[in-house]
Amino acid sequence: MRVTIKEYAKAVIESLGGVPNLDNPDLFSIKNDLVIRHIKSRIEYTVSKVDLTSSKDPKIEAFRFDPDGNEKFIIISKDEFKEYENI
Repeated sequence: MRVTIKEYAKAVIESLGGVPNLDNPDLFSIKNDLVIRHIKSRIEYTVSKVDLTSSKDPKIEAFRFDPDGNEKFIIISKDEFKEYENI
């Protein structure tokens, strides 16, 4: 069976702690302090937004603070989802 990109994105979001809405399974609730980690670098990010508006190109927006206290933002594409884990 072939999995669609949207189904894959939902599975990844659930693996990162997202909970599907009971009324609309395309919407997810994410706790405010959801932290994910880049597996290779071990750098941690706080998820600020999950964008499923494009079922072919879902994205996760996240941020972290550098040692100087500056915010660094990243956008994680569907191809990069597997490089992160929930902590």
